[in-house]
Amino acid sequence: MFIRIVTIKCPNERAKKAFKLLNKEVTEEQLKVGLIKQTTVDASETSIIYVKYWISKKHFDKGRKDWQKTSREFNDMGAIMTAVGGESEIIMSDDFKNNLKQ
Repeated sequence: MFIRIVTIKCPNERAKKAFKLLNKEVTEEQLKVGLIKQTTVDASETSIIYVKYWISKKHFDKGRKDWQKTSREFNDMGAIMTAVGGESEIIMSDDFKNNLKQ
């Protein structure tokens, strides 16, 4: 599995809302090419963190094409973005689905 963590510092709350909507569109496309899951963290009034879980680095590379266009748009709108990623291992409870319902 490959994980990519993207941090976006938005110029204001309004921009943050716009970025989140735009990201949803990109995520829908990425889910078709190997994105397994995305976790969105509202880190502050003007910061978002996305944790994207990919099948593999190869799938990430394929899905990255959609993200690069969006990334340029975010930068043009004044966002400051940083990203890190790498091969990963996930350990979770066998009862994970039941815990989400609570």
